[in-house]
Amino acid sequence: MGRRLSVAARISIPESRGCSMLTPVMETVFATTLAFHAQMICNLLIAAGVPARVDGSFLQSIGGEIPLGNAVRVRVETARASEARAIIAEWESAPVPSDEEAAAEAEAAGLGAGKLPVDR
Repeated sequence: MGRRLSVAARISIPESRGCSMLTPVMETVFATTLAFHAQMICNLLIAAGVPARVDGSFLQSIGGEIPLGNAVRVRVETARASEARAIIAEWESAPVPSDEEAAAEAEAAGLGAGKLPVDR
Protein backbone atom coordinates (compact mmCIF):
# COMPACT_ATOMS: atom_id res chain seq x y z
CA MET A 1 0.00 0.00 0.00
CA GLY A 2 1.25 3.42 -0.91
CA ARG A 3 1.24 6.43 1.35
CA ARG A 4 -1.99 8.51 1.29
CA LEU A 5 -1.54 12.17 0.42
CA SER A 6 -3.48 14.97 2.02
CA VAL A 7 -6.08 16.77 -0.08
CA ALA A 8 -3.86 19.87 -0.35
CA ALA A 9 -0.95 17.77 -1.59
CA ARG A 10 -3.10 16.00 -4.18
CA ILE A 11 -4.43 19.20 -5.75
CA SER A 12 -1.21 21.20 -5.29
CA ILE A 13 -2.50 24.28 -3.48
CA PRO A 14 0.42 26.24 -2.04
CA GLU A 15 0.00 26.49 1.73
CA SER A 16 1.05 30.13 1.77
CA ARG A 17 -1.89 31.10 -0.40
CA GLY A 18 -4.61 28.78 0.91
CA CYS A 19 -8.00 28.76 -0.78
CA SER A 20 -8.29 32.52 -1.19
CA MET A 21 -6.74 32.23 -4.65
CA LEU A 22 -9.71 30.09 -5.74
CA THR A 23 -12.61 32.10 -4.29
CA PRO A 24 -13.07 35.87 -4.14
CA VAL A 25 -13.39 37.35 -0.68
CA MET A 26 -17.09 37.96 -0.07
CA GLU A 27 -18.74 40.42 2.30
CA THR A 28 -22.26 40.42 3.68
CA VAL A 29 -24.18 43.49 2.54
CA PHE A 30 -27.70 42.47 3.62
CA ALA A 31 -29.05 40.05 6.22
CA THR A 32 -32.62 38.96 6.89
CA THR A 33 -34.70 36.12 8.31
CA LEU A 34 -36.58 35.54 5.03
CA ALA A 35 -35.01 33.83 2.04
CA PHE A 36 -37.35 35.52 -0.46
CA HIS A 37 -36.34 38.97 0.85
CA ALA A 38 -32.65 38.13 0.41
CA GLN A 39 -33.30 36.78 -3.10
CA MET A 40 -35.14 39.97 -4.03
CA ILE A 41 -32.15 42.07 -2.89
CA CYS A 42 -29.76 39.72 -4.71
CA ASN A 43 -31.78 40.13 -7.93
CA LEU A 44 -31.74 43.92 -7.46
CA LEU A 45 -27.94 43.91 -7.21
CA ILE A 46 -27.50 41.60 -10.19
CA ALA A 47 -29.82 43.81 -12.28
CA ALA A 48 -27.63 46.79 -11.31
CA GLY A 49 -24.52 44.94 -12.50
CA VAL A 50 -23.16 43.83 -9.13
CA PRO A 51 -22.61 40.04 -8.94
CA ALA A 52 -24.19 38.73 -5.73
CA ARG A 53 -25.25 35.50 -4.06
CA VAL A 54 -27.56 34.39 -1.26
CA ASP A 55 -26.08 32.29 1.54
CA GLY A 56 -28.11 30.48 4.19
CA SER A 57 -31.43 30.33 2.37
CA PHE A 58 -32.01 26.75 3.53
CA LEU A 59 -31.46 27.70 7.19
CA GLN A 60 -34.95 29.22 7.23
CA SER A 61 -36.54 25.81 6.62
CA ILE A 62 -34.55 23.92 9.25
CA GLY A 63 -35.30 26.52 11.89
CA GLY A 64 -39.05 25.94 11.72
CA GLU A 65 -40.65 27.97 14.49
CA ILE A 66 -37.32 28.72 16.14
CA PRO A 67 -36.13 32.22 15.22
CA LEU A 68 -32.63 32.00 13.79
CA GLY A 69 -32.01 35.72 13.55
CA ASN A 70 -30.69 37.17 10.33
CA ALA A 71 -29.27 33.89 9.06
CA VAL A 72 -29.99 34.51 5.36
CA ARG A 73 -27.37 36.81 3.88
CA VAL A 74 -26.67 38.52 0.56
CA ARG A 75 -22.96 38.59 -0.20
CA VAL A 76 -20.85 40.36 -2.79
CA GLU A 77 -17.15 40.67 -3.50
CA THR A 78 -15.52 42.93 -0.92
CA ALA A 79 -14.39 45.35 -3.62
CA ARG A 80 -18.05 45.95 -4.62
CA ALA A 81 -19.56 46.03 -1.10
CA SER A 82 -19.89 49.82 -0.80
CA GLU A 83 -21.50 50.01 -4.24
CA ALA A 84 -23.93 47.25 -3.28
CA ARG A 85 -24.84 48.96 0.00
CA ALA A 86 -25.54 52.22 -1.88
CA ILE A 87 -27.85 50.41 -4.31
CA ILE A 88 -29.71 48.75 -1.43
CA ALA A 89 -30.02 52.05 0.47
CA GLU A 90 -31.38 53.81 -2.61
CA TRP A 91 -33.93 51.04 -3.16
CA GLU A 92 -35.02 51.03 0.50
CA SER A 93 -35.45 54.83 0.54
CA ALA A 94 -37.49 54.98 -2.68
CA PRO A 95 -41.10 56.03 -2.11
CA VAL A 96 -43.73 53.33 -2.42
CA PRO A 97 -46.18 54.23 -5.21
CA SER A 98 -49.89 54.42 -4.43
CA ASP A 99 -52.20 51.78 -5.89
CA GLU A 100 -53.34 54.26 -8.53
CA GLU A 101 -49.76 55.13 -9.53
CA ALA A 102 -48.81 51.45 -9.73
CA ALA A 103 -51.90 50.67 -11.83
CA ALA A 104 -51.14 53.56 -14.22
CA GLU A 105 -47.52 52.41 -14.56
CA ALA A 106 -48.63 48.83 -15.25
CA GLU A 107 -51.16 50.03 -17.83
CA ALA A 108 -48.50 52.15 -19.57
CA ALA A 109 -46.26 49.07 -19.75
CA GLY A 110 -49.08 47.04 -21.29
CA LEU A 111 -49.69 45.10 -18.09
CA GLY A 112 -53.25 46.13 -17.32
CA ALA A 113 -55.42 44.20 -14.89
CA GLY A 114 -55.05 40.47 -15.41
CA LYS A 115 -52.58 40.78 -18.29
CA LEU A 116 -49.20 39.14 -18.37
CA PRO A 117 -46.21 40.44 -20.33
CA VAL A 118 -45.86 38.77 -23.71
CA ASP A 119 -43.24 38.93 -26.41
CA ARG A 120 -44.39 41.19 -29.20
